[in-house]
Amino acid sequence: MKTILKSTLLLLCSVGLFTACSDDNDSNPTLGQPTTFVLNTPGYASIPVNLETSTELPFTWSSPDYGCPVEAEFQLEASINGSFTVSTAEAEENESLVPDYVALPATFTGGSGSMDAAKLAAAVNTMGNWGDDAPETVTLTVRASATTKGAATIYSNTVNIIVVPADEIAPAFPMYIYEIGNESGWGTAHALCSPNQDGIYKGFYYLDGEFKFKPNENDWNGDWENDGDGKIADNGGSNMPGVDAGFYLITVNLNEMTYSTTPITNISIIGGFNDWAGDVEMTYNVEGGYWECTTGEVSGEYKFRANHDWAINWGGTEDNLTQDGANLNSDGGTHTYKLYLSCENKHHVVIE
Repeated sequence: MKTILKSTLLLLCSVGLFTACSDDNDSNPTLGQPTTFVLNTPGYASIPVNLETSTELPFTWSSPDYGCPVEAEFQLEASINGSFTVSTAEAEENESLVPDYVALPATFTGGSGSMDAAKLAAAVNTMGNWGDDAPETVTLTVRASATTKGAATIYSNTVNIIVVPADEIAPAFPMYIYEIGNESGWGTAHALCSPNQDGIYKGFYYLDGEFKFKPNENDWNGDWENDGDGKIADNGGSNMPGVDAGFYLITVNLNEMTYSTTPITNISIIGGFNDWAGDVEMTYNVEGGYWECTTGEVSGEYKFRANHDWAINWGGTEDNLTQDGANLNSDGGTHTYKLYLSCENKHHVVIE
């Protein structure tokens, strides 16, 4: 009996000590403050990389030693002279500044990432300001930054790479990217459009639950997942958090790797037939994928708008409706309007 009691007391003491140590570590973790980490020199560093024909430039790095497991967010930067004093983004906001480095917008977790060659090419030309006299090759200084909660941003060592500037810079972003999700059983990709190919995409679609974004309509290569708080990343992570079933304006900003969904609670027709002072309401046909109404009220000039507000409105022609487009015209009479909303270059209305 004494032996059993002694063993029990020893076990309880051991558990108490282990729990206290675990609690201390969990509630008061010691977060180290490293000052740098290692960016590896890529194998192609000494071979000129043609930015006009390349798609991306991969890099790898070590994880900073914070003294405990934490997830850092990494970003790649490239300088034309190694000084990293004025970014291209800062110079864009203040034309009196001359940029000498670019922070590429993509962020990464883990030990690898890449620079988009088209975006880097555009930044190199901006920094060099060469016009028609671009040099045959340029040596760029590259570094990585690491950011995590509770610690200051730190920078890696620098490495040099040689690039061939692009004579003609293709748009840094494609015209379309795509949303796909639970609303179609993950079977149909919906186009989002960036008319200026500036990385800001918009589309209008019915959503119901979780979804993702991807750069290609017919495959999943390079798709973007949830990165928390309205952010996206190619991180192999989870779907975007589910939304209630309904019609939404979907906005994606690939410059900042963010997204948003804005509910479209109503679509209506408004026009000169009532002095632009009232709306003829439409209803959404989920199965058909269009907004519709049958009315004899519409005659003369009219437009479509969302949420009883002019911030989002469509005009132009029946087969190509655009944001802020010209007024449409109706010859009067009773018609059924079927409004198909998706994205710029694809909006249209069928009038029966």
